[in-house]
Amino acid sequence: MLDFKSQNFKVGMYIRLSREDGDKQESESISNQRNILQRYVKENDLCFVKEYVDDGVSGTTFDRPGFNEMLQDIENKNINMVITKDLSRLGRDYIKTGFYIEDYFPKNNVRYVAITDGIDTYLASNNNDITPFKAIMNDMYAKDISKKIRSVYKEKQKQGEYLCSTTAYGYKKHPSIKNKLVVDRKVKSVVEKIFDMYSNGHGSSEIVNYLNSHQYLSPSGYRKTGIVQDENKTGYNWNEVTLCNMLRNEVYIGNTVQNKKSVISYKVKKIKTVEKENQIRVNNTHEPIIDKDTFEKVQCILEKRGTNTKLKYDYLLRGLLYCYHCKRKLQIVLKKNSKRNSKAHPYITCSDAKERGCYPLSMNYEKLERHIIDIVKKICRIYADKEVFARVYEKDQNKTLDIREGYRNKLSQVNKAINEINNDLDKMYMDKLRGVLQEEDYIRVSQKLKFERIKLNEHKKELEQKLSQTEEKMDNKNKIKEEKELEELIEDFLKLEKIDKIYLYRLINKIEIDKDKNIYIYFNFSKLNSINENLDEFVKIEELINEDNPKRKAM
Repeated sequence: MLDFKSQNFKVGMYIRLSREDGDKQESESISNQRNILQRYVKENDLCFVKEYVDDGVSGTTFDRPGFNEMLQDIENKNINMVITKDLSRLGRDYIKTGFYIEDYFPKNNVRYVAITDGIDTYLASNNNDITPFKAIMNDMYAKDISKKIRSVYKEKQKQGEYLCSTTAYGYKKHPSIKNKLVVDRKVKSVVEKIFDMYSNGHGSSEIVNYLNSHQYLSPSGYRKTGIVQDENKTGYNWNEVTLCNMLRNEVYIGNTVQNKKSVISYKVKKIKTVEKENQIRVNNTHEPIIDKDTFEKVQCILEKRGTNTKLKYDYLLRGLLYCYHCKRKLQIVLKKNSKRNSKAHPYITCSDAKERGCYPLSMNYEKLERHIIDIVKKICRIYADKEVFARVYEKDQNKTLDIREGYRNKLSQVNKAINEINNDLDKMYMDKLRGVLQEEDYIRVSQKLKFERIKLNEHKKELEQKLSQTEEKMDNKNKIKEEKELEELIEDFLKLEKIDKIYLYRLINKIEIDKDKNIYIYFNFSKLNSINENLDEFVKIEELINEDNPKRKAM
């Protein structure tokens, strides 16, 4: 029991209403709580000092404005008694609620009363003994409510409803359909311009400069003012972070991706990033602004470029180089040779060589870059030369047809062998049941056949994969569009006096280097890969054509 004289109680009334309680129960309203507390003060002839209110604040947190004000008044000895309608109004976190009732209030000579729960720390009462259990029940209620709210929220997200408080630049909320996006025609062209510039080789800093120099307000500026362009704007400038976030956002191809971030728990409000596979993605929920081909091209460039815009050194092949063995990106580092005061040169290394047991690599970057540029230029010139290209490409296509037919025949033979093993196993089993075959002989032979079947299934899987890759290579889908894009790309590339890395990103998918420093270039276009695979043959044809036509050679 606390050391109090009844006439010295200075009362602070604490009232709390959370959003969950909100309009569900009139009994929990601010006015209802106030009436109950005022009646209690009057009936017990207590000295009322101050009222503290937290409206719309969850009981799982104790960082509340009204609650903090009350604690300050306790520290300043302005009040020494706290009353609430019930224990849940004080809080729903049983650990912290217990701390205030069992530790903080007694240490500060504060009497606590929860009226409807019959709790009064000044009196010796059985109700006080069950306070911890009531606190746990209140905590469980908060947990249950939180779980239900999250469940409803996620179900709406799975239905493709847009639940974010703000919309992406280029969209606005539908005027009549709740949680649906519609295209904002005022800024649609700005979004299209951004994606068009980036997919055609303009860097993020260049696009930001373009937007700012043309007085376009940033997304936050547009949201606040509703103005697209303002000649007198002094703030709301675009930056590269905002731009890159836009370029990665699937909302522009009509998809809604939500649940990207979540709180750790209903008590701990710290935000954590949700792994990509656990995010909620619903396709085709609204009208797209950008077509999928352009969007995927942009993602490819973004991946290769990376996000580090503050590199002291940048290289044409950065983001394209991979280890042939561990498939991870290779690093370009500056190294000095053993000579004193020698200039540092860039070298290519595998960063995981030691940690993952991969092969060490040290390769002069400058020599590699010159070699790659020479090969890419040679391949592009061959593609642009229709006479040379036609002679070998047709032969390559016929070779691919033969390879495909070979895979199909081998796959047929493997399937036949697997069926024969299955039939043999069925016959052996029946012979065992009839007593024709002994148990030990059945086990010995069946194990051998099953082992052969495992090997055949593994081989079958390899053949199916190779067949799929070959058929993909021959697929004519989107070839007309691809050829037009490739022709324009190569024409522009061959005109360049200085190589622009964006063109390399658009031409090359990746470059792998193995432990013996062999180089494997993989292009984004199947015809360039065909030239690369048959490069020696193309070069020979080119030389023969040039010899037959001296004028052509002079060109």
